[in-house]
Amino acid sequence: MSGIPLCRIVISSPLPTSDLELLETSLQISSIEVQKSPSRFIGVDDLMVVATLLGGVAATADLIECGIKVGKAINNWRRQLREKGIEVEGRLEHPKYLPLDLSKATDEEIEAWLSQK
Repeated sequence: MSGIPLCRIVISSPLPTSDLELLETSLQISSIEVQKSPSRFIGVDDLMVVATLLGGVAATADLIECGIKVGKAINNWRRQLREKGIEVEGRLEHPKYLPLDLSKATDEEIEAWLSQK
C-alpha cells in the first residue's frame, strides 16, 4: 500500500479549531488520510489529503473513488459551516492542476476537480 497526495486544502479564513477538526474527522471516517503541514503560516491552515491505494490497475479506480469521497466530505463540511454563517475562504491545490477557490466553486466543480486525476 502506498500513499499518493490527492490534494492540498489551504484554508485562509480564520476558523475555530473545532471546525477544521470536523473536516479532518469526516475525511478520516471515509478512510482518507490527512496530514497537517509542519510549516504553517499564521492565519492559514494547510491539510494534505493522501489517498492510500492498492497497486496495479485498481489504483486508478481507487484514486477516482477517493476523489469523490473527498469532494463529498468537503461539500458537506462547507454546507455545515454555511449553516453557522461561516463562508470558507481557501483553495484546493495539486501540482498538476490549477487551484480551485473553495469560496467560489460549486459542489459539482469541487467533485469534478478532485476526479480529474
